[in-house]
Amino acid sequence: MRVGPSVSRPTLLAGWLFADLLLGLTIIMLGAQAPPEPPKAPAGPETGSATATPAPSPSPCATRVAGVKAEPVKVTFRVSPGADGKVLNAQVKKELLTYQDRLTGRHAGMVLTFGAGSGPGEGARLATRVNKAARKAYPSVFGAAATRNFHDLSAPGGMISMEIYFVSDGCAPATDKS
Repeated sequence: MRVGPSVSRPTLLAGWLFADLLLGLTIIMLGAQAPPEPPKAPAGPETGSATATPAPSPSPCATRVAGVKAEPVKVTFRVSPGADGKVLNAQVKKELLTYQDRLTGRHAGMVLTFGAGSGPGEGARLATRVNKAARKAYPSVFGAAATRNFHDLSAPGGMISMEIYFVSDGCAPATDKS
């Protein structure tokens, strides 16, 4: 005989769905925000000498723009799900080396990793291990990245798919308003 209220499975899953959607919207909003304006010099009477200071040379960049790129770099490879830490680290390092031309000199802001295992828990655990190995193998690329681990139901065991969203840094050109 059961005591207490029963909660249906769809009701429990709704909470996780809401949390995932909230996280996704938060990431999108953070990436869409413009950088803050630089502080302006205080206006007031000048003191000191009356010599004129030279005007700064015009810069091709009016403002610096940084954020996470909307299009990910997709990386797919296979690892041994049952491998110990050292073997898995070596496999991940070797596989990511084949994508070196797309990774070198860049910094990942967010990485979504999909792992395939014998069950949902196994795939997510494998994705977690691969993210740790990638961070260890290439700290300059993955060191500060936010990671999220998922299970891939459609892939064979040991298959890894990574969606790497790199940090973009560029400039917004000055507009001539004359």
